[in-house]
Amino acid sequence: MQQLPLNIELHSDATFANFVVGENQLVLQRLEAICDGDSDFLYIYSEKGHGRSHLLQALTHAYSERNPDKLIAYLPLENNLLVPQMLDGLATFDCVSLDGIEQVLSDKEWQTAVFNLYNQLKEQGKSLLITGLDAPSQLDIELQDLKSRLSAMFIYCIKPLTDDQKRTLLQKKAKEKGLELSGEVAQYLLARQQRDLPTLLGILEKLDQASLQAKRKLTIPFLKEVLDL
Repeated sequence: MQQLPLNIELHSDATFANFVVGENQLVLQRLEAICDGDSDFLYIYSEKGHGRSHLLQALTHAYSERNPDKLIAYLPLENNLLVPQMLDGLATFDCVSLDGIEQVLSDKEWQTAVFNLYNQLKEQGKSLLITGLDAPSQLDIELQDLKSRLSAMFIYCIKPLTDDQKRTLLQKKAKEKGLELSGEVAQYLLARQQRDLPTLLGILEKLDQASLQAKRKLTIPFLKEVLDL
């Protein structure tokens, strides 16, 4: 049974199948194991755009489907409607995901709430997943006991995709939209835009709409026109 505070919505396409694994098979295996009944304390960090939120939302989808009698919570900590007191009731949940720990670490009350939740879930053999931009050792945390708890989790740094993997992904996504994206055009796009996946996929969506309206193929001159390159 899936329960999400504040009616937080998950992206429907945030699934394990849609995650481009690259060299990150280990973290995917551990997330799959949680969905299949293992308990784990997992800290995932990376720069923006490498799939941290995607993985936690994919876990929430899969866990809910495979464990309809259990409770899971996903909290994007960038949501300013969330307050530390909301963590008090999550000890009754079987799996809790806190996405973006750096968003709340400047608040001592939040630090204490995360520390207490960690201890409660650990004592009960539940699962806790936390994501951040940096490793626990690099976080600015006043509550040192919390820092030591986070450092004791299984820590995984998401390895970014290579340019070849990004190019392959763009071509695959384009094909799903009924577009033909040649290797040459995909490489041109990679060379002239930000290379994080959310940006690249957003650009592909823009190109898809422009291609439909203009009834033109994705060529380098067309990219230059649409993207003002």
